[in-house]
Amino acid sequence: MTEDAFLASLIARIPAVSKGLAIPPGDDCAALDLGDGRWWLIAVDQVVGDRHYVQSGPAATPPELAGRKVLARNLSDIAAMGGVPTCCLVAGAFGPTCSAAWLQRFYAGILALAARFEVAMIGGDLALTPTDTVVSLTILGEIAAGKAVRRGGARAGDEFWATGVFGDSLASGHHLTFEPRCAEGAWLAGRGYAHAMMDVSDGLLLDATRMCRASGVSLVLDVGAVPRRTAATTLQGALSDGEDYELIVAVSPEAAPAMARDWPFATPFARLGGFAAGVPGVWDRQGNALGQGGYDHFGRGSGGGA
Repeated sequence: MTEDAFLASLIARIPAVSKGLAIPPGDDCAALDLGDGRWWLIAVDQVVGDRHYVQSGPAATPPELAGRKVLARNLSDIAAMGGVPTCCLVAGAFGPTCSAAWLQRFYAGILALAARFEVAMIGGDLALTPTDTVVSLTILGEIAAGKAVRRGGARAGDEFWATGVFGDSLASGHHLTFEPRCAEGAWLAGRGYAHAMMDVSDGLLLDATRMCRASGVSLVLDVGAVPRRTAATTLQGALSDGEDYELIVAVSPEAAPAMARDWPFATPFARLGGFAAGVPGVWDRQGNALGQGGYDHFGRGSGGGA
């Protein structure tokens, strides 16, 4: 069973909850309608020692960067919906190799990034485990009611755009130092440019395939236009490595020129293809199916993380 197949089967078993639920499971965030013109965006993500960062040894990840990453991953989910992050809770289960000094540095990494994005840590939990270290962070954000951008809104004829560059996230250290695209996502949502949006954590092909499935469209990807992180980054790496934490966006061809003209950020933003009617999936311009590659927690994905 793949990760996506398991999640689909699980979501199908969850009883429908209507009270205040504006966006159910299946997007980068869920949303609750506060009834005052705002929606709360809610997401949870985690970092696992020796899965998302190196726990020990000569190549051990500085604990500040491991802590930074658990918040940054959640900020990226808020960015994908076009929201503004507000507060978070952290639940940490720490293994026996985590000293008091390590813990102080780990939380310092969270707090430093939280200060930059004006996110308040409002609670959490601490525990010790016999072996592994797993830290889970729940984030809350807000957005005007009805303005959240979901992954299922791409339409045939829309253009496919992406921020940033792709590939070699682990080798370059990008997966520890990436900048969540909160300002970019809020700008795209606030101006109504994005029909669909999500962040790329498991690989460009895999996450683009997820957008296609949610939207019921296919994607023709201009593989030659995909920007690579370094001169040594292979095309396969750019398509499948994962942990890029960039935004992929569906934009109408009528709105795209104004969007590109008014883009106020230094972040690269490029058109990489277009959506069409057809079987959900990703094809190149010659009509060859590209598969989905990427990282699957339940399989042997080619990417680096999730």
